[in-house]
This record gives sequence, structure tokens and C-alpha cells, in this order.
Amino acid sequence: MSKMNGLLTNDQLYTIHNNITYYMFFVWFGICILGYLLKNKVIIKNNISIILVVISIIQEIFDYINRFFINDLYIPSLENDLPFHLCHFAYWLSVLCLLILILGKNSKKIQMYFNCAYFFGFSGALQGILTVDLTNIFTLNDILALQFQHSFIILNVLWIIFAYNLKFNQKGIIQVFIIINILAIFVGLINLFLNTNYMFLCNAPNVNNPLLIGKWPIYLVFFEIFFFLYGYLLYFPFKIIKLINGKNEEI
Repeated sequence: MSKMNGLLTNDQLYTIHNNITYYMFFVWFGICILGYLLKNKVIIKNNISIILVVISIIQEIFDYINRFFINDLYIPSLENDLPFHLCHFAYWLSVLCLLILILGKNSKKIQMYFNCAYFFGFSGALQGILTVDLTNIFTLNDILALQFQHSFIILNVLWIIFAYNLKFNQKGIIQVFIIINILAIFVGLINLFLNTNYMFLCNAPNVNNPLLIGKWPIYLVFFEIFFFLYGYLLYFPFKIIKLINGKNEEI
């Protein structure tokens, strides 16, 4: 029988991951309500944003401490430990948005940062939660770091939407499409030189996901096709809000 502080079976890892996900749904719902109630309370919502930034940074520090110093079962490598997956980009873009909002900077780029964080978060991170990949996940610390990284992306993005009223706009679909393909070229070159698989550009993730169709490079072609369908699906809630409010400004 494996111990909770040692090697866990896949069934145990899935159970822990799914249990945390269940509770995170309530946390996400709560952060939406809290953000809506505090959207006009600048000092309070900025203090909460600071807490979210600190928690996000602590989580990443914990993740790497676990990989390099705690988990004897994990072998650190360039193949697995560079921050070049979409979830990494989403994570730090959500933190960057929070920092800009906390500082009250009038940054014209924050909409672009938010568009990417929102899309990457509700595509890569959400898919990472719903169809979790347990490659190189062995212990309780591993599954905590994996689950919380994905969950905190969504948490940060939802807080930004409800507390600061940022919206994913229609232009963001094209914007994110261009950015993700530029990232794919950059990360693809890294994969080529390091023989890695960041952004899953060389091999599909080891998950049972109906959106992953065929082997390389077929699944990448389908991803490009699904991108716009998924993008408009993510834009749909903001379009509905615009119609309900009867506003004329572009969203």
C-alpha cells in the first residue's frame, strides 16, 4: 500500500485531483460573486488581487522546489521543466494583468494580455483539469502543484473579469490566433534544438480528449480549425452580456 507522502497509484492521483477540482468549482463561483460585489471597492479588491498574486507566486515556487528538492522520483530535465506550455503563458499573463491592475497603470496592452490569459486559461488550463495528464506525476505534492497551477489560472481570470470588468472581445479571437501561432514558431524551434515537446507541438498529450484527432501533424491542423469555433464559444458569454445591457460599444 503506497503512502500519501510517497508514490501514489494513478487511481489515487485521479481521486485527489478530481476531489480538489470539485471544491475549486465552489471557489471559482465564490470569487465571481466576491468580485462583482467588490468591483467598486478599489482598495479592498486590490488587496485581494495582491493576495492572489502572492499565492500564485508561492504555488510556482512550491512546484519547482518539489521537482528539484523534494520528489526523489522526479528527474528534472530541460525536456519537462521549462515554462513553455500554454498553461505557463496563461499563468504568468494572468499574474501580469493583476499587477497592472493593482498598480493602476493605464496599459494599452492589458487587453491583449487578458485576451491571451482568458483564452489559454479556458482552453489549455481547463482542458488540463478536465482531461488531466499524469505524465511525471507520482506523489501528493505533484498532483497538488499540477491541479493548483491550472485552477489558479481560471481563478485569476475570473477575478479579473468580475472585479475589474475586463472582457474578452471579438478582436481578441484573431489577436490570440496570431499570438499563439507566433508562440508555436518560437516554441517549435526550442523543441527542435532541445528535442522537447512544449505546447505539445511534436506529440499529442497522453489524455483521452475528443478534440485531439489523429497523430502528428493532423491534430495540429484540427486545432487550427477548432480554434475559431472554440474562440467564438468563449466570446459568446460576453456577446450575450452586451445584448442584455443594450450597449453599443464593441466587445
